[in-house]
Amino acid sequence: MEFWLWICVLVGSVILEFVTVSALISIWFSVGAIGALIVMEIGLPFVWQVSVFFVISILFIIVCRPMATKYLRGNIVPTNADRVIGQQAKLLEAITPDQWGLVKIQGVEWHAISSDTKSIEKGVLVEVLSIEGSKVIVKKI
Repeated sequence: MEFWLWICVLVGSVILEFVTVSALISIWFSVGAIGALIVMEIGLPFVWQVSVFFVISILFIIVCRPMATKYLRGNIVPTNADRVIGQQAKLLEAITPDQWGLVKIQGVEWHAISSDTKSIEKGVLVEVLSIEGSKVIVKKI
């Protein structure tokens, strides 16, 4: 009976991974199921099988998933919005801790906040560090 349990976990996790393409979560449970099958064949009790299953699965999620995700993503082509990162612009409206500023980059106006949450005066040259929602994060140059 234990054999069929681990086979079902193995096959189920592989199928689930195919259904949730690029999530890279359930595939690691199939590796854990293989480890549990090996422990079962050695003759260790069910408690050991479950322990090996969880240890291997969690280890692979923590260690291998980040590497696999990075490798499988390949070349990421920036979108139009991503192209503003690294651009420089003058502040059209000042940034204060209580209020967003405004910059115009490539003909588009963006709300802006300071990366260090400090005030930046109107007219100062800033560089876009990132995009957060519909606003840009900038730093004073």
